[in-house]
Amino acid sequence: MSTNLPETVVEAPAALPAPPRVVDDLARDLTRAAAAVRAASRGGRSGGDLAVAAYTAVVCTGRSAARALEEAAAWCRQAPEAEVHSLAWARVPGHRDDVFEYRVTLAVSFPDHETGEHAGDTHHARR
Repeated sequence: MSTNLPETVVEAPAALPAPPRVVDDLARDLTRAAAAVRAASRGGRSGGDLAVAAYTAVVCTGRSAARALEEAAAWCRQAPEAEVHSLAWARVPGHRDDVFEYRVTLAVSFPDHETGEHAGDTHHARR
């Protein structure tokens, strides 16, 4: 199995600039999601909570379901500090009408470099 992943995970923060569109899209999405939470809270619902969480999405694609899962597993091996919060599965049209691609999307977070704790819901979170 060949992957284009590095042999080791770099511990230092990456200094890659994000394209302005990506930053704008993220800010817009978070603003709209927070507004929806506020609106739902005013609606008099009871019995549950709503929250907005921003996780990194890692999308692994393969020509078969097994290959997409193998790619997700390979990524997890290269990022052992990552905490997987959720997984989404999709079968999407490929480059031809009779071909499909399979995608596994992992919502992940990494531990805070100062406290070592993960953000968001985890099975071992401290309060």
